[in-house]
Amino acid sequence: MSGKRHRRSLTEEERRLWRRVGRTVTPLRDRDVAMPDSENLGREFLDAMDTAGPQDGPPARDRKSPLARRYAPPPPPPKPSREPGIDRPTTRKLAKGRISIDARMDLHEMTQDVAYDRLYAFLADQRSRGARHVLVVTGKGRSPGSEGILKRMVPVWLNSARFAGLVSGYTQASRHHGGEGAIYVRLRRLSHPDGSLRP
Repeated sequence: MSGKRHRRSLTEEERRLWRRVGRTVTPLRDRDVAMPDSENLGREFLDAMDTAGPQDGPPARDRKSPLARRYAPPPPPPKPSREPGIDRPTTRKLAKGRISIDARMDLHEMTQDVAYDRLYAFLADQRSRGARHVLVVTGKGRSPGSEGILKRMVPVWLNSARFAGLVSGYTQASRHHGGEGAIYVRLRRLSHPDGSLRP
């Protein structure tokens, strides 16, 4: 069905936009540029708008335009690694003395550097002796001027890659073993040369 298309006139906003575009145009040499009257203002602009319609696919994008680039959404942040814990039944048995604590270490009044090295050496030594559960006393950090740095840092160390070969789990000790200021640490079992675990 053919018919004459109705041309609409520009809105005031479209007129302002067209004037701005016109100011950015550089005239050709040796030619006078005649500005169109209000009736013919932006005929090409209107033609382009009239012919624009729904398309089958996504609109074509200018490859040179930075807006044409499709950026993938950023990947989700990695899930924090789960702290290796000790199961509740084992923790209860440690608290009640049904499972013996093989050794204890007190990190009180040590600097971070000293405590880190001594803790690693202690755990490595106890594991080599076949120890399974040890108690590490960090202190509660409630003394004047203390920030409880070891209380905060020891769990971080135990969860680090360096300690992963020694430690299979840890959890806060019961009240009579130091409560918030102490940690039960379960050491990994040593294996025999054939790969089987020692009891």
